[in-house]
Amino acid sequence: MMRLGRRGWAAVLAFGLGWAAGGAAAVAVAPATEPVDLTELCVRVRPAFVFIGGGSGVIIRPDGLMLTNDHVIGRKRSFTVRIGDGRSFKAKVLGTDPVGDLAALKLEVPEGQTVPHLELGDSGALRVGDEALAIGNPFALGVLDQAPTFTVGIISALNHTQGTYTECIVTDAEVNPGNSGGPLVNLAGAVVGINGQISTRFGLRSNTGLGFAISARQIAIWLPRLEAAGGGEVKHARIAGLEFAKGPKESAESLVVKDVADGSPAAAAGFTAGDAIVSLDGAPVANALRLRGLLGIYPDGHTVPVTVKRGDAETVLEVTLTAPERAKLGLALARARGDDLAPRVEKVEDGSAAAAAGFTSGDEIVEWAGQRLEFSSRDDRRAFDRMIRTTLNVGDIVPVKVKRTDAAGATAEVDLKLVAR
Repeated sequence: MMRLGRRGWAAVLAFGLGWAAGGAAAVAVAPATEPVDLTELCVRVRPAFVFIGGGSGVIIRPDGLMLTNDHVIGRKRSFTVRIGDGRSFKAKVLGTDPVGDLAALKLEVPEGQTVPHLELGDSGALRVGDEALAIGNPFALGVLDQAPTFTVGIISALNHTQGTYTECIVTDAEVNPGNSGGPLVNLAGAVVGINGQISTRFGLRSNTGLGFAISARQIAIWLPRLEAAGGGEVKHARIAGLEFAKGPKESAESLVVKDVADGSPAAAAGFTAGDAIVSLDGAPVANALRLRGLLGIYPDGHTVPVTVKRGDAETVLEVTLTAPERAKLGLALARARGDDLAPRVEKVEDGSAAAAAGFTSGDEIVEWAGQRLEFSSRDDRRAFDRMIRTTLNVGDIVPVKVKRTDAAGATAEVDLKLVAR
């Protein structure tokens, strides 16, 4: 028995069928508009499934290119995996994306042979309500009968952000620990996502109705970088050099450019103060949260068109995204003494970002990034010191207000603009 979404069929189907040892071509794609025999679909897609560690994976090319989650492979760089037709292969990691939780591996397929695979589909064509199939190894059930488990549901939401998953697919097809890295498949038999997270309650590591998958669109963008990573990591990217107007992150005001750092990628792309971001790579951008989600699907070095509203006209800017690079501010603060927790500048390095911003020895920082500073404990003060040392990236623009005493003893607050570099 099988349950299709909410239509009342049985939920889980596991196959104990025997498979031929020879290679197989890509799984045939059934017309999506035709009635789908779910039993036949499961039989067709099963051979491309991969058991890896305590999780799951899927082969997407006949030469043995496979996908899984970064958290499934951990620090290991070589594996022995078993695929859905019963054969085992050595596999090596090509590249990983720890932030996006994606990893690409290559099976060591003997020369002249191929392995079963599923095509990478078009997740952009998905609609809420479309039916989908999740394939995995939940709770290591595959150890019992050497077969993956299948669950069926619908696409519940699109363009969702869940932790470090941005622009991900939400499904109510049941996925549980062990499903991680397995494919989310449409009814045509194509991979539209890689399952990786679940929504839980009360600390229980079991499905509560929502699963989250990395979209095929994001995978297609990252795949060339992952294959060329030589076993290493690839980096996420951002638009470096922009300061946005202060406003709620869920409002359009949060997309208005307040300032642009000289010499930054944003400046090179042509951004100017007052620009309002309208869309990125053709996708509408309603607020800062949506912009963050869209940027999360691109790797370092990727160039995207960004449409901005400038006055009454719209302009398209070509922006090269860059990976965050930790900045060195050249700013040293004096230690707190007694009950005096105020952050006072002790030293400013010549030629540094802090020097360029106008900091001087003796300045007391009273406002940082629009927030008035008030410390109730030494731990609070230490957290602030650590934040300015470790969280700023090259191109970040931070408005700062300092209290300064002149030679005559007069005290005033001075506005500074710190451009990290």
